[in-house]
Amino acid sequence: MGLLNKILGNQKTYIRVCMMGPKAVGKTTVLTAIFNDTKESIARTNLILKSIGDTGAQLTDKRRLLEATFKNKQTIKEEPVSYMPGSHEISNFHFDFGLKGREAKIEIEIKDFPGEYVLDNPDQVMAFIESSDTIMIAIDTPHLMEMEGRFNEAKNKISIITRFFKERISGINDEKLILLVPLKCEKYFFEKRMDEVKEQVIESYKELIQFFKESTNENIACAITPILTLGGVIYDTFNIANGQVILDSKNPLLPAHTIYKFKDEGATYSPSFCVQPLYYLLSFVVTQYERNKGKGGFLNKIRSLVFQLFENDKELFNEILKMEQNRRSDLPGYQMICGADKFHYNRH
Repeated sequence: MGLLNKILGNQKTYIRVCMMGPKAVGKTTVLTAIFNDTKESIARTNLILKSIGDTGAQLTDKRRLLEATFKNKQTIKEEPVSYMPGSHEISNFHFDFGLKGREAKIEIEIKDFPGEYVLDNPDQVMAFIESSDTIMIAIDTPHLMEMEGRFNEAKNKISIITRFFKERISGINDEKLILLVPLKCEKYFFEKRMDEVKEQVIESYKELIQFFKESTNENIACAITPILTLGGVIYDTFNIANGQVILDSKNPLLPAHTIYKFKDEGATYSPSFCVQPLYYLLSFVVTQYERNKGKGGFLNKIRSLVFQLFENDKELFNEILKMEQNRRSDLPGYQMICGADKFHYNRH
C-alpha cells in the first residue's frame, strides 16, 4: 500500500482505448465532439476532460474545419460532400481526466489504428489492446446499409476483424469492453430506421458477436452504440453513372465516391450521442473496481493503480458513479449484446 501510494503521488494512472475501423469513417470527428462536449464538465458533474499536448490543437482545428463545411455549404452544395481523407498513420490522443480544480491523476490515452494495421501490424495492435480497457470498432453505416450491404465487407473488413479477435483475444484474462460503433447514421436516424441499423450490425457481425458471447472467461462486455457524426450531413448516394455505381479504380470492391448532402438549408454541425462511449468506458472501469476490490490478487491486476486511486479518492469515484447515470442503452439503435452485469447500473 505504501509503495502504491508513493507511485500514485508521482505519476498518472492510465485508462486506454483502442479504436479500429476503416479510414475516413469519422473516428477523429467523434473525438472532436467528445472533447468539445466535456471540456467544461462531464454530464453536469465535477468531472472534466482536458486535452494534453497536441491533442487540443488537433481537435480544435478539426472542429473549425467541420464548422466551416457548414458555413460554406452554399459553395459546396453542387460538389460531393464526403468525409475528410483518412490517415495511414496511427493517431494518438491524450486527455487529463479528473475533478475540476484539482490536479488530474488519470490520463485517458486513445490510439486510432487505421484499418490495414490489423493485417499489417497485428502484434502492435494487440500489444495496445492488452493494456486497454475498451476497444471501439468503428462501422461505416452507409456501406453497412446501402445496396443490401454490397460494399459492407470490403469497407468494414468484418471477416478480417473477426479473425483477428478469434485468433488473439481469447488468451486475455482481463475484462474488456468492446463497443460496436456505427458512424454517419444521420440518414437512418432521421428516417427512424435505427433498429434496422442495429439488426444489420447484429447480422453482419454475428460470428464476432457469438464469439464475444461464448468467451470462455466471460470477460467481455459488448454493446452497439451508434453515433450521429456530424448531425446536419446525411448520406445521399454512391456516385452512379448509367445506372451503375462507379467503382474505385484502385479497389473495384468499393465505390469511387460516397456522396453526402446537407439535411436542409439550416443544417448545422450538431453531432449526437458522441459522449456515450465515454460514459460506457468510465462506468465499466468503476464497476471493475467495485467487483474486484474484495478479491484476492486485486492489487496484481493491470489496472491496480487505477483501482488504488479509487480506493484513496472517494470523491472522484462517486462523481464517476453520478456520471454513470447518463449512460444510455435505450437510445435508437443501442443494445447491450453481452456483459450487462459488468456495469454498476443495469439500466433501461
